[in-house]
Amino acid sequence: MLEIINVILGSTSTLLSAIAIYLYIILWKKDKEDGSYDVFDGFYKDILFKGMEHPEMRNPENTADYKQKFQGDERIRYETYAFLVFNFCETLYDRGNKQLMYTWQDVIFVEYFLHRNWLEQPENKQKYKKEYLDFLENMTAGRNSRY
Repeated sequence: MLEIINVILGSTSTLLSAIAIYLYIILWKKDKEDGSYDVFDGFYKDILFKGMEHPEMRNPENTADYKQKFQGDERIRYETYAFLVFNFCETLYDRGNKQLMYTWQDVIFVEYFLHRNWLEQPENKQKYKKEYLDFLENMTAGRNSRY
């Protein structure tokens, strides 16, 4: 009888250990996903702060005709900013996480319409994967800019 109790207790502790490990893995994955949201939030906040420092780079009248509106160093600054924005959006896309895309789709939409003239330049389009460019085109098809 004592052996049966020891076997039951041993099996119970093994089962509880397995459950604890399983729960730890689930919580670790959730924490990792939540952490990635924090990283994206922080990075996008930096993009917006840079835009606040240089509001001309977020003015749709300027970005629609950026080659005429920005000259010299201002143009280099704007082109670098637009490149940064699209790289951020591509990073979101590359994660392949549906919930992440749902959360960020409006940001991607706004940034696309704000800086699409930069992206449409052949020298800039070639910087991105076809799949990402197709995603942007499909996502924005039939939607009008909020600007």
